[in-house]
Amino acid sequence: MVSYLRLIMYSLFVYIPIIFYISSCASKKQISQIPPQENNALLFEYEKEGFIDNNTFRVIVIIPAEEHYDELSVQQKGQERAFVSLKNYIISQNKIFDSKMHNYLMTTITGYGTLKKRDSTCSTRYCYYFDITKSGLKTELDTLGK
Repeated sequence: MVSYLRLIMYSLFVYIPIIFYISSCASKKQISQIPPQENNALLFEYEKEGFIDNNTFRVIVIIPAEEHYDELSVQQKGQERAFVSLKNYIISQNKIFDSKMHNYLMTTITGYGTLKKRDSTCSTRYCYYFDITKSGLKTELDTLGK
């Protein structure tokens, strides 16, 4: 009888850690890595943001393919990103961002901004360019607030 109890206790001490080990291995999740080519393509797309030339400022809006946005929503996202980017550009020039600059940016973005869908390098997302094209745009922003 005592040897039977020892056998049961020994079995429990051996099998319980094995069961815990196996169950912990089964619960680990695998995280898939983004392929380097796709990641590099995304970085390359974002390198095209900012002042393209003296007359054009561009922001890029990337929308995942599984999300459904209408063009108006994408345009609003582009306008918001352009506003924040241009505001940061003005602040980086050591200028105070006041209501005059705010109104200038809002008027310029809504009046001269256009949305263009771009062929994306990846099928999992859609890429849009929101361009603000105005003659002498960069010069105007640089002289604003001086």
